[in-house]
Amino acid sequence: MTLSNPAAVLERLEVIENRLAELENNFEDAALKWFRAKRDREHEWARVYVQTQGPAYLRKATADGAVTDRGLEEEAQFEGKKAVVRMLETRASIGQSILRSQGRLP
Repeated sequence: MTLSNPAAVLERLEVIENRLAELENNFEDAALKWFRAKRDREHEWARVYVQTQGPAYLRKATADGAVTDRGLEEEAQFEGKKAVVRMLETRASIGQSILRSQGRLP
């Protein structure tokens, strides 16, 4: 596909728009799951920190160890989907710049 033709650029932008619309619900679901998992992880960290005896650095280390595996899947899903959305947004921005250079956008 060549992007030297304005019609081809517009077609590509439409494909990107459709893909973003398809991803919207999945991205929102992944974000919600990650933020809930993050909240739960922080709550668990605080609970362990408060319940642990000793100096602050040992309490922190114990709390860190207790939550190291919490929310990893949710974070990975969210960050992966966020990367895809950013890539599509970048492609759309490039397409808009191409159209501007061709005099098709203000």
